[in-house]
Amino acid sequence: MIFSHHIWYDAHKQSLHRQDGEQKEKMVKKVFEFMEQQHMLEEGDRIVAGVSGGADSVCLLLLLLEYQKKVPFQLAAVHVNHQIRKEAGEDAAYVEKLCRSLGVPFFLYEEPVASLAAKEKLSLEEAGRKIRYGAFYKTLSVWESQTGKEGKIAVAHHLQDSAETMLFHLFRGTGIWGLAGIRPVRGRIIRPMLVLDREEIEGYLKERRIGWCIDSTNEEDTYTRNKIRRHILPYAEQELVAGATRHAAQAAMDMGELTDYVAIQREEALKQCCIWESDYSEGFDEKKSIGLKLEEWRKLPCFMQKQVLLWALEQVGQGRKDIGRIHVSGLLELADKEGYKKRDLPGGLEGVKEYGILRIQIKEKREKRELEEPLAIPGVFSLGKGEYLELTLMDKEKIGRIEENQYTKYLDYDKINNRLTLRYRKQGDYLIINGAGQKKTLKQYMIQEKIAAPLRDHIPLIAEGSHILWVVGHRISAYYKVDEQTKTCVQMRIRKEDA
Repeated sequence: MIFSHHIWYDAHKQSLHRQDGEQKEKMVKKVFEFMEQQHMLEEGDRIVAGVSGGADSVCLLLLLLEYQKKVPFQLAAVHVNHQIRKEAGEDAAYVEKLCRSLGVPFFLYEEPVASLAAKEKLSLEEAGRKIRYGAFYKTLSVWESQTGKEGKIAVAHHLQDSAETMLFHLFRGTGIWGLAGIRPVRGRIIRPMLVLDREEIEGYLKERRIGWCIDSTNEEDTYTRNKIRRHILPYAEQELVAGATRHAAQAAMDMGELTDYVAIQREEALKQCCIWESDYSEGFDEKKSIGLKLEEWRKLPCFMQKQVLLWALEQVGQGRKDIGRIHVSGLLELADKEGYKKRDLPGGLEGVKEYGILRIQIKEKREKRELEEPLAIPGVFSLGKGEYLELTLMDKEKIGRIEENQYTKYLDYDKINNRLTLRYRKQGDYLIINGAGQKKTLKQYMIQEKIAAPLRDHIPLIAEGSHILWVVGHRISAYYKVDEQTKTCVQMRIRKEDA
């Protein structure tokens, strides 16, 4: 329904008109000051405003046009017909007519929200939001292709919306980030009207004799947010304290400023304790993982420890969906465990505690690969992923000074009695760790070197029976070291395909 203008205007009440005019000017000034405080717009910007036809979005459009007189920028309106309500077509027609009268470019999108919701298993609210913002960005892309400059999206959330969102998150069990409610600026999205309440918005439209449409679904209790808006906030205003809604919205604004500060402090904490990893060790497929150095992480205040964990979960999981307080608490417990421990997390993630590192990573099923290949000397053998093991015989006297590194080793060829094998670890494997012939099991060596348990079955070994000549990428057995009696050496080198 579109309200007719004469319902709001009484030509005989001149004193009220003057009072309303003063209120209108005060309200506009408040919005402009808020926009400037939040650095929402600058000269030359391109703004797409979402205009549903309701009082909030119509008011937004008018305020942006007023601000355009002060700061020149380009403005267009986007209306999305969700095709849910019978009167949706009338709303679209009204917004188009309004935009034409105001000289604002108008873009109409008609999308079957219910069909998308069913197809992608989303709520109508989620599907509607996805379609709306898709339309906003699509409209901006036309401008951006012409200028190369990113545009912005203006939406009509107001004070009650912020209070309602904060309470909605609070009731569901949020932390400080959810208590921040709706932020004035988030990326390319701006919300100029967060300082206005519904009464101010409608009063402004009445003063300007501008009508608006009413969405009948806003009067239903189907959605939780509607229940908060229609019952909880009015009850708080009438039965608890006048101004409760504004107080809640202001608290949300303060919490938003607090989270900005926390984000800065968290960045400093991450510099001390975070390890961002991708393909973090040989034998693992490329993946995303974040490790936290526990010694440094434990120095942080308890609150900041939790914030770092939450950040890591968000980064690896690409969002906070299904992540809650219980999962952060689970990671806190995991960090206190001894030895190598794991814990499942939502979204296909897992937490792993190992040797002073707490790692949050994508959980993948890893089957031990088969590797059992006899080695001929000289020879070249594939390790997979473009890596090769190259074995070369060399006369020690012609080598000169032997230089070894992590992936190049030299052994005494004369001490090798049996054919060598390239394989993964087996029960009974061992190394000689010193010149006195002291033996250590391969398992003991890997524990001592703090090689993560999931990696141990994926490290290539060069073996003579159960005697390990080289744990590839790590040490060789002392028994095979080149000494003064060595005449022929075996150079063992790992090289990349393009090396």
